[in-house]
Amino acid sequence: MTKRMESPVPHPRRRPNRVHVRFTSEEYEHLHRQARLANVKPATLLRELSLGSCLTPVPQLPKEVFRAIRSFGGNLNQLARQANMGNGSPKQVESLRSSVDDLLRVLLH
Repeated sequence: MTKRMESPVPHPRRRPNRVHVRFTSEEYEHLHRQARLANVKPATLLRELSLGSCLTPVPQLPKEVFRAIRSFGGNLNQLARQANMGNGSPKQVESLRSSVDDLLRVLLH
């Protein structure tokens, strides 16, 4: 997950120009660690940072936790859609609120 600030340079689809950079072994490893944390390729990390973007680390979750959150999010989205259409009862809205609280409790602890 990256958080992008408005770049001063437009991002074209093709990038025909290259810049070759040399790193020490320690610098190279650091670059790759930072890219993994931001869930991007090293070249993307360098390009985004040089163009003024602010990259944020992506939390690394076990696959089963990630799947559960995705599933939960889908169900939550369906409940929210129904509530926004006026089809939700107060009991469903309270269930939705409780589910959000449960998810936040799991994610923040």
